[in-house]
Amino acid sequence: MELRPLRTLVSIADYGSFAAAAETLGLTQSAVSLQIKALEVSLGQSLFDRSHRPPQLTEQGRQLVVEARQILSLYDRLFQADGDGMLAGELALGAVPTALGSIMPPALATLRTQHPKLSIRVTSGLSEELAGLLRSGSLDAALVSEPQHLAEGLLARQVYQDPLVVIAPPETKGKSDRDLLEANPFIQFSRRAWAGEEIDRALRERHIAVQRAMEIDSLEAIIEMVRHRLGVSVVPLPFGRRPEQLGLRALPFGDPPLMRPLVLLERAESPKNRLIAALGQALRSIGKSQNSLLKEN
Repeated sequence: MELRPLRTLVSIADYGSFAAAAETLGLTQSAVSLQIKALEVSLGQSLFDRSHRPPQLTEQGRQLVVEARQILSLYDRLFQADGDGMLAGELALGAVPTALGSIMPPALATLRTQHPKLSIRVTSGLSEELAGLLRSGSLDAALVSEPQHLAEGLLARQVYQDPLVVIAPPETKGKSDRDLLEANPFIQFSRRAWAGEEIDRALRERHIAVQRAMEIDSLEAIIEMVRHRLGVSVVPLPFGRRPEQLGLRALPFGDPPLMRPLVLLERAESPKNRLIAALGQALRSIGKSQNSLLKEN
């Protein structure tokens, strides 16, 4: 039996349908269907109840998913490194959008140069969503904002810290971050994101009364809203940028400034710990180099 149909089966279980698994794996839906049909023929049993739309796993199918995860984990652990010490295999990685547009690309480029046999599949999402995919086994690791409470069975490696800043149009009057926030419409970083939750908690603890006008989960969209003078916001300072480079008025949020830690989450018993450790090292290295450049400038 080949491993590819087992990976396809697990993807269907993780993503809920043949179509979603096909999109994730870069296959056509008919190719996914053919793989599963061949797997059923070789096993002599039905893995899906096709009277449902989408097809649902049978009891035999659910049991095989459990066993397939174990087989794939053992295989991936065996082939994490080749004879030259280069890492190999596949790493399913999740990342919040702010990381995908900042620290993640140079870290992945570094990792590809060091370990060209390593394949990385990247998924974007909010922190809570990615943590759920990690717990279910759909992801091997996730770069997210540090959670208030770490779920049982997960480990976190801190890789970088973003300072939180209040951003406003350049001509906005006010001496402090409180002045800017209380006197203008407030554009909230989405509270569905862990960073948004932390910002909201800090506003409550400091008793800052804001006038919420919008709630957005895209850092770039928030910055554009502020540039068009639609309000002020609290956001993580974009990676590698100084406040004055935003073309906006920017003040630290809090004294000392509140920081948004980025952490690399993984399962405590992950079979891909060596691959994840290498990624964490690349992320920390990029973060340190960016911090040094900011201090020099």
